[in-house]
Amino acid sequence: MRKNRVWTTLIISVSLAVIFCAGCGKKADPRFPSARCPGTVTDLDVSVVEGGAALKWSVPGGHGEGYAMILKSALKSEDNNCPTCPRIYTIAGYVQLRDLKMDEEKRFIYLDRNIRRGFHYCYRIVICDSSDVCGERSNTAQIEIP
Repeated sequence: MRKNRVWTTLIISVSLAVIFCAGCGKKADPRFPSARCPGTVTDLDVSVVEGGAALKWSVPGGHGEGYAMILKSALKSEDNNCPTCPRIYTIAGYVQLRDLKMDEEKRFIYLDRNIRRGFHYCYRIVICDSSDVCGERSNTAQIEIP
């Protein structure tokens, strides 16, 4: 009689342990549905103009709501012996899209006046909406100031 009770208790304990320990687990961090995320800029371009570096891009979907987070990486030209190495980007600024000028192709224009000679600059743009939901990073635009 006592052996049956031990086996029954053991089987019930193991069954309960399997039920409680076999949860689904964490699949990934929670994210907003992709329909809510702003689009990714794919046509970022940079050129040297009088007074700085002009960044131009268009927002997917054509809306100019929210803001742009401008990411910038600077490296001295003489130290740029590894162009494919990972870069460290800092936030150069947050700019409301409605405050930016647009060119004839309906592309946003941002002028970075904080550049110096002898540096190689890389830029990326992240578009965020008014709820601070941000899209993915844009393509990388590079420029060297001789």
